[in-house]
Amino acid sequence: MADYYNQYELKQFAATIAECMDFPLPESYAPSIGWAVNVLKERMGGAADRVVLYHADAVGLYIWQKYNNLFAPVYRHTSMSLPFVSTVESVTPVAHASMYTGLDPKDHGIETYVRPQLTCDTLYDRLIADGKKVAILAMTDSTFLHIFKGRELDYFELRNAAEIQEKALELIADDRYDVISIHTFEYDNAAHAFGPESKQALNAVSIEAEVFANIAKELKKFADKHRILLTYSPDHGQHLTEGFTGAHGSKMIEDMNILHFFGTF
Repeated sequence: MADYYNQYELKQFAATIAECMDFPLPESYAPSIGWAVNVLKERMGGAADRVVLYHADAVGLYIWQKYNNLFAPVYRHTSMSLPFVSTVESVTPVAHASMYTGLDPKDHGIETYVRPQLTCDTLYDRLIADGKKVAILAMTDSTFLHIFKGRELDYFELRNAAEIQEKALELIADDRYDVISIHTFEYDNAAHAFGPESKQALNAVSIEAEVFANIAKELKKFADKHRILLTYSPDHGQHLTEGFTGAHGSKMIEDMNILHFFGTF
């Protein structure tokens, strides 16, 4: 059977998360994946009041297909997976802007690898206006620290996934934040340098999966106090070049197809 693009558009991510929180978004946002929202809320026993969104950069669907065992730590704490298709271009600023605005690239204004501060409405703006406490945890020079800057939320810039894990566990234990977005790119860095299926890149997949699992374990400690939604949500994939390094930004299936995992506590 020929390759094909996944069913759900990345711009549906924002409304899907918002509806899991019983949080209304304007009609300008792409619609949620309604059946998935219903299942997740049923499993939580109502709307989520704590949400953690973990973005492992550039982990494509085919990596999961070929190296399924590396995702065991993610499976352990999730119960649903949804196939998304990334944006054109399939690069981090474009993809994450669509994820958090519910808009196509031509509408939110980031269509190539540039990182201006977004001036259009984002999920963060809606959450903040509703009085939600929001934090972004991201590695140094993360796209999140550029395109979502200037908002009344808490930004934490860390050097690597290990430091992000430490800070995430601290913030979750404090139990002050309604929504936490986390962005790591250990895999993206290794795949660019050594190739998407190199030993170094696959080791990075494992590192980020373990970070996700440790965050999930901390969240579970609050399952009797909150209804919790946790996601593992890459932005795009990455393909092998003729020079045996990794790249993305194309319309290739390797760059476009991704898989998101959802867990509830």
